[in-house]
Amino acid sequence: MSRTIRSFVRNCGLALALVIGSSGCTHFIEMRAITAFSKNLEIANLAGLKAATSDEFRQRALRTTAALEDLKILRLPDGKTTVVEVEDVSDDKKRVTVKVGESEKEVFYELAKDSTGRWVVDDIYLKQKKKGVTAYKSVTEQMDLLLTVREFLHAWENGNRDQVLGVMAPDFRKSLEQLPPLFLASMTKTVTGGRSATSSFKPQAQLDEKTAVVRLPRLAGECILTLALQAEHWQVTDIAIETKDDDHVPSMYKLSVAVNGCTAFLAAYARGDKLLMEELSSREFYEGSLSIGDLSQVKLPDAQLFEHELQVKLRGNRADFVLKNEAELIQIDMQKLAEKKPGDPPRFVVMDVTLYEVETKQEKRLSALFTAQGMLEIFVKALSLRDLDALKHCSTRDFTTRNWNKLTGETMSAMPLEVFDSEEFEFVKASFEGALTRIEVRQNDRPLTYLLREEKGRFFVDDVHWKISGIPSSLKATLEILIPIQEFASAIALSREPQNQVASLERLQANSSTDFNRMVWTQCRFVPNSGMSADTFLRADLKGIAVGNPETTVQFGDSRFGAKVSLRREFDRYAIDDIQLVAGPEIAQRLDLKQSLRTQMAKGEARAPTDVVQASAVISADVQSPESIGDEVDPFASDLP
Repeated sequence: MSRTIRSFVRNCGLALALVIGSSGCTHFIEMRAITAFSKNLEIANLAGLKAATSDEFRQRALRTTAALEDLKILRLPDGKTTVVEVEDVSDDKKRVTVKVGESEKEVFYELAKDSTGRWVVDDIYLKQKKKGVTAYKSVTEQMDLLLTVREFLHAWENGNRDQVLGVMAPDFRKSLEQLPPLFLASMTKTVTGGRSATSSFKPQAQLDEKTAVVRLPRLAGECILTLALQAEHWQVTDIAIETKDDDHVPSMYKLSVAVNGCTAFLAAYARGDKLLMEELSSREFYEGSLSIGDLSQVKLPDAQLFEHELQVKLRGNRADFVLKNEAELIQIDMQKLAEKKPGDPPRFVVMDVTLYEVETKQEKRLSALFTAQGMLEIFVKALSLRDLDALKHCSTRDFTTRNWNKLTGETMSAMPLEVFDSEEFEFVKASFEGALTRIEVRQNDRPLTYLLREEKGRFFVDDVHWKISGIPSSLKATLEILIPIQEFASAIALSREPQNQVASLERLQANSSTDFNRMVWTQCRFVPNSGMSADTFLRADLKGIAVGNPETTVQFGDSRFGAKVSLRREFDRYAIDDIQLVAGPEIAQRLDLKQSLRTQMAKGEARAPTDVVQASAVISADVQSPESIGDEVDPFASDLP
């Protein structure tokens, strides 16, 4: 039966009251009921107390043998009792104001008739003053609260799962029911493990009308229970552990909600349920990683955590999970979402998952793996289409600066990229080195390793490693060597038109060494006729690259047709220092371009493009394919001094 003391006091003021001294017998009935309660309390007679109280008081305040101990905690005043005022609320209800002891503490009794018509104590209100505020606290509610706390501790220390859950409020109970059994057991151990077996029950309680906070001392710190009065019974709505060690838990309710979010994510991941994973993950993590990732590539722990020990810490609005066994350690980072409206239940979403392999000491983040995989798919498709704009979009700044920005559609077609003609590839494995992710695949029947590097929170392709005999293992390094050669070839082709001499010379100078420029190109106003057919030889198949210091050599074609290019590293770039054009195995069928051009200019035999257009056309016809060249053919005959 719920009553407010405010109504009680108001009605007391309005009622017809009789004020009498302790002597006299006007209020004999009321005094007998109050005295029966007081004497049985004084001699700690629980059976007598039950006989002197109403059914509701017995059920809520005296329901266990511990009630006598808890009544002591409330410190009900004792001593001489004087009835000050009596209000007849109804035929079977009375409100009695008394003063107790030498200090004349004011106490309010509510009396009720029992089934036999006898007057018994139905409730007691104690006047309390704290921080200048006077309040009247119901003994029934306070006792109910203290007994609930005792029942909670007994259930969590000794009870089974049902008993543990039975003392919790509905929302808290629901969250606890979903926990893996082992984790629920660890939670109960955390709550009860810090209490001394010999310590007495000395809670400190703060009650409001419908809520209460009870502090229980521990060996280090305290356990704080938050309770709510629901259907006239106190129920635990949250638990906090305040301590300076690792057992600190600001909210067991939020902790259980976070754990359930984590295990639900693991279950959805195992099923490949991306719709549910979207709900359980942050938008950035889902859209940037999970939605585009192949979940079968990485196995996460079972949702029931049969093979992993779970550790979790709440840090403000974050929940940091560590799942570990002898082989691996998995970290799951979760974030508490802002409440849409006050009172909404807490909700945590997964921000990222990091896996650490104990044996290999390799660390990998799902966001890295799946973001990298998504970017890799875009890159592979762009490379198969030779789409330079798309390649720039999904490559690192270094890859773009050293390669893609220097290529054109024409020079791109001359690069040895046949292995990338198909965008289909088979994933083999991924490895992680901090900001660098290596993804091994099989593509066009070749093993390739794509290197992706993190830049400003996103992963971009930084290089491709391959195993092709005779050339560097790095695509970036290979292209960096070949680009100036094909730029040189394009500039030569451009120079066949008289009006393109300035543009052609600028491109030739940009891709030639300091010595080549000094000896030849800075001395020219046009491209001499000796170089007019060089691009044809530079289009032969790539045979090998020998990287040296200071000279790097690139071989095209074979002894019957091709070119040998010498490059030097200047100003952080490769520059062509000389080119030997090869039209056959004989020495007479080979031309060192730099010296030939220099000699031709020195003898005044260099001719402008208008003088050699017909000869170049003949040469092009003669050398249009290596198979058409015989030992007797000399493509340099018209150009030799």
